[in-house]
Amino acid sequence: MLVLVLSTLAPAAALAASDAGGSSPSSGASSGRTFEGIEPLFYLDSKRRPYIEPFHKTDSEEFFICRGTIGEWYRRLNTQDFNKLAARDGLPEVSGSTCTLQLISSQTGKKLPIIAIQMFPSSSAMRNCVLSNNCPEARQIIVYLRKRTMYRSFIISDAKKRVHRQYCLDNQSEVIAETSCWKHFEENAEEKPH
Repeated sequence: MLVLVLSTLAPAAALAASDAGGSSPSSGASSGRTFEGIEPLFYLDSKRRPYIEPFHKTDSEEFFICRGTIGEWYRRLNTQDFNKLAARDGLPEVSGSTCTLQLISSQTGKKLPIIAIQMFPSSSAMRNCVLSNNCPEARQIIVYLRKRTMYRSFIISDAKKRVHRQYCLDNQSEVIAETSCWKHFEENAEEKPH
């Protein structure tokens, strides 16, 4: 079985994996190329489909286990980012071991599914959220592509503590807005005179 990096994310994967010194990938690299030896962000085919069957499916969403669909280094990075953001409100940490890759049907653009990652503080929280759509402790990342760069919208909520936060992180894990990425870029595009 051939493991492919999501072709539109390949430049972002190379950028995210480059050193912290800010060096950029070679300008001659093609959009489907990543650095040798670096594990991909996702294990998906050209249609953004994992190579395994979903463990749960609805009319508009499919859920897959993380193992075999998300690169281990990328899962650890997202776990660290979730815990850093959750600590701001004193919310429980996630270990990253209880998570799902979520594909959400899209009616825009190429009609490829939207990629999201959900992490949970416990396996019971995962069962309640995925199977019953009852998510009192939601931790979700929605991948957002803009100008060949990948951004991540983090949604963190806790119903008991009445917390609901959204953050937009760049590919260096820096918070660039305290709202979703699509909203951040939409609002900033309107402010610029053309």
